[in-house]
Amino acid sequence: MNYHDAEQFLYSLSNLPRKEYMTDSRDCSEYLPRVQFFLDILGNPEKKIPHYIHVTGTSGKGSTVNYIHSILKQAGKKVGSTTSPHPTSITERWKVGNVCMTKKEFANIMETFSPLLDEYIRTSPYDMLSYFDLTTAIALYFFAKKKVEWAILEVGCGGTYDATNVIPYKDVAVITNVGLDHTELLGKTKQEIAVRKAGIISAPCTVITGEQSTVIKKIIETQAKKQNSKIHAISKKEICDITTDLNGTMFTYQGSTYHTTALGEHQSMNAAIAIDAATAIGIDEKHIANGISHADQPLRMEVLSEMPLIILDGAHNADKIQTTVASVTQVLRPDKKRNLYIINGFSGDKDLKKMISQLATLNPKAVVCTRNTINHFRKVASPHDIANVWNNYSDAHTEIFLQPQDAFTWAQKHVKKHDILLVTGSLFVSSEIKSFFY
Repeated sequence: MNYHDAEQFLYSLSNLPRKEYMTDSRDCSEYLPRVQFFLDILGNPEKKIPHYIHVTGTSGKGSTVNYIHSILKQAGKKVGSTTSPHPTSITERWKVGNVCMTKKEFANIMETFSPLLDEYIRTSPYDMLSYFDLTTAIALYFFAKKKVEWAILEVGCGGTYDATNVIPYKDVAVITNVGLDHTELLGKTKQEIAVRKAGIISAPCTVITGEQSTVIKKIIETQAKKQNSKIHAISKKEICDITTDLNGTMFTYQGSTYHTTALGEHQSMNAAIAIDAATAIGIDEKHIANGISHADQPLRMEVLSEMPLIILDGAHNADKIQTTVASVTQVLRPDKKRNLYIINGFSGDKDLKKMISQLATLNPKAVVCTRNTINHFRKVASPHDIANVWNNYSDAHTEIFLQPQDAFTWAQKHVKKHDILLVTGSLFVSSEIKSFFY
């Protein structure tokens, strides 16, 4: 089985009927048991990984995972991590050390899985595994084969019934924050969503959160108490002397000064959460500082060019867009003299009005509306609908292109040397534009 065959085989399994967490989270009794049933067939790779750090939250999950991964690597640990979704290639979901899974490794794993999935469907009392169930099983199998000491798992959606919550133990559970995203699945209020996210506290462990709401913190604390877990909720007041520019962000936390190449004040909280997680497992402060400074944060206010200033940003919900707007206002365009152009694309399940109304406060000169063409499983918002919402909130000129390549070509013709081009609204659109740039 080659890479293309392996990828198509995995995607083709989505054609089978099943209960799907991402479409129905009301009856969740089957989701974790079916993952466990397949892991049993695999020989329980989840039990061969000594240590886990589990990360959930509405915003900042990916950045926090990257910080923790970098810290553990700097400390000499053999570390693997998962992130989702993947920007371009599925192999970007799984990383050990500095290297993502190779296409050959992915093909070999799917070739191994193929007859075992036959066994699963013949013997299992459950329906077929979902796409995310399988990507989680791939992660655990891959990390066990690589003999990683530490696995850092990013939750796909929610927490309690997410496939990653199948792991039998964990050293640290991280809840970055709780916002209103995936409300159709997790609940209409932040309190309901918090209960789902707090579900990753499924065993005694150390709990770290950056959530600021007293009400939400109480929900997390209650779940931690049930599992005999100690908790540290980081207050924004603990993070001080924050400065951010095109070289990154510097801040002081617990008496030490740290620097990350990531742009934006919000990154100081993501880094502080990672610092606490590393401290909880006994990592030396020197390795923590080095890990923070060496962490890569692709597509998170990533600077591609300075003249013109081109920023790629994968923000795709209202909370993330809010931090994007703050970063542009504070760092990129404090005097508002530079013309701002925006390339926008969104997934089909997002609140366009909420996100575009925030972006409109940046007063862009023009907005180019497009869609991602690299992820055929992700429904997209119509560029026409995006433009209509922009026209309700802004006087900016709007253009519509079905092809992201055409959107970028238009921007190249109109964005001048001292202007700013911000690509945001979708991880996939940002990654496509990045491929055109290079």
